[in-house]
Amino acid sequence: MGELLNLKDKIKKYYKFSPSEINGLIISILVLAFIVSFREWGRGDQINLGLGLFNLFNAVLLVTLTMLVRESAHRIVALHIGLRAEYKMWTWGLLLGLVFAFISNGQIWMLLPGGILVHHMAGHRLGWFRYGLGYFPMGIISLFAPIANILLVIIFKIINHSINSPLIDKIIVLNIALAVWTMLPIPPMDGCRIFFASRLLYIFSFFSIIAASALLHPYFNINVWLAVIGAILIGVLGWLIYYLFLERFLWQGPAAKMK
Repeated sequence: MGELLNLKDKIKKYYKFSPSEINGLIISILVLAFIVSFREWGRGDQINLGLGLFNLFNAVLLVTLTMLVRESAHRIVALHIGLRAEYKMWTWGLLLGLVFAFISNGQIWMLLPGGILVHHMAGHRLGWFRYGLGYFPMGIISLFAPIANILLVIIFKIINHSINSPLIDKIIVLNIALAVWTMLPIPPMDGCRIFFASRLLYIFSFFSIIAASALLHPYFNINVWLAVIGAILIGVLGWLIYYLFLERFLWQGPAAKMK
């Protein structure tokens, strides 16, 4: 109970976004929304400005919700640990996404919005985190953003079971795409921090999220909870294969490879 009250107090004091973060989020949301709505600016080869702006507006709403949930996951988990997460837009990633949108005519959503900077909060060093910034807590903070994406997919998948809305299908695909792209081990994506925190944690989370993204995709009519269980089992299998055939030899050193 005390930890919850402490976390509530931290959120109240430190959750708000700085002006530079807000600017970065606005630019990221607009670029991602344009990528997501790239193919919806008309019918066939005919461009319809009114239809395009309407679809862009819908995409902005969907991306805004998704990005706020992602960054809230970063911030709340960081505050729980005793750190502060700051959103940092990745300009080159957004430009690369725009290039792929034009080259593929909107067929490929390359969603690389940015990553986080993690700051030490000297006044909140009680608990398991104490001194300095370690790779593992930063990896845990990063992991909760793609997990938040998958949780949103699960929620909207359950809602869409009775509504069957194309707009909900779109936000499901959006969150799947963001979860997959941000799990890539390239800086400043979340996957990079998770990989350096723990290779075994990265392998398990990577395979689980990829499997969940595939099984929960609107194209497949699979029960949500079976998809979640299947994704976890695939994550465990991927972890086991990686450990047995690679990681245990890395731990034993070069001598083990000579046997």
